[in-house]
Amino acid sequence: MPLVDDADVQIHLPFDKLRVEAIPDDKFKAYEDAERIVKGYLAGVFAAATLSTWTTPATTPGEIRAVAGRLAAALIYRTRYSENSLDDPQFAQNKYLEAMNMLNGIISGSIVLTGVIDITTGFTDAMFTPNADSTDQPKFTMAGRF
Repeated sequence: MPLVDDADVQIHLPFDKLRVEAIPDDKFKAYEDAERIVKGYLAGVFAAATLSTWTTPATTPGEIRAVAGRLAAALIYRTRYSENSLDDPQFAQNKYLEAMNMLNGIISGSIVLTGVIDITTGFTDAMFTPNADSTDQPKFTMAGRF
């Protein structure tokens, strides 16, 4: 299941020119490509365990849906309108650049994902016992005899 749905993509496309629901099933290729780009760029920022929780639009943070929606819209628009010209449409290029700027903002920390707790940064020694702060004495030792 992709990170975005039709509504996340349609908001970035001209409604009078291109309706996402009217596009055949090949739109999902654009959705999957957008997911690969987003997760590929963020793989060095967030743990794989965090990225793996983003499986549906409902479980994906809004900021990520906005980025993936722009990327998918750029890919769809480019595919639909590039057949009329040898040059890439400027609209598609603008959406792509918006998405990449947002991704770079997430990577740099200027855009913070709301509600996302990165699993690798959330662990502390206090979550595991025994640790240096434990008051309980060990129940056995390696030198102990039973």
